[in-house]
Amino acid sequence: MTRYEANKKRPCVIYSFGVNDDSAFENSVLSRTNCEIWGYDYSVNSWAVSLDHSFLPRAHFTKAGISNITNTDRSPPFYSVKDLMKLNGHDYIDIMKMDIEGSEFDALGAFLSDFQDGDLPVGQLLVEAHMMETKPTTTFGLPKSLAEWVEFWESLEARGLREVSVEPNLLGNTAYGSPVFAELTLINTADKKSLLLT
Repeated sequence: MTRYEANKKRPCVIYSFGVNDDSAFENSVLSRTNCEIWGYDYSVNSWAVSLDHSFLPRAHFTKAGISNITNTDRSPPFYSVKDLMKLNGHDYIDIMKMDIEGSEFDALGAFLSDFQDGDLPVGQLLVEAHMMETKPTTTFGLPKSLAEWVEFWESLEARGLREVSVEPNLLGNTAYGSPVFAELTLINTADKKSLLLT
């Protein structure tokens, strides 16, 4: 955090996917840095009450979902990360926080594909991975075998993303009886713009 706190030279952009009823992360980051946050969640109408109102000028919320493709015909609409960056006029994300209940595999797969011809425009990725078995009602693409899981993680690694922290979400896991959720922090080691590597 000290690298973000010390940043005074350039804008700091954070995307937060999946807000629900807890904006403690956003509140903490806004209280300690000059960053601005763009938040998206199709299941709620605004930031949670834990976000201090004094930070609202730097906290932009849109009721929308995150997916591998943009579909503005849906209500609420769904967007790919690349299309949101274009809409917001961003070419780089310092921190991307993603807790989207299993849809992270589709969204991140599209993100890697959309930027396959250049540097991956993200410095740090905070993601809750949902390692669950698919069901007939599952509407997003979860890996279905160990080989698919390995391929997904290797695709992140191939673009420079390296895990620096893994923490089981024991609270979330209580409903399933086995560890199926994990909080991961990945740093983009190939990133030339990162505040963490300069």
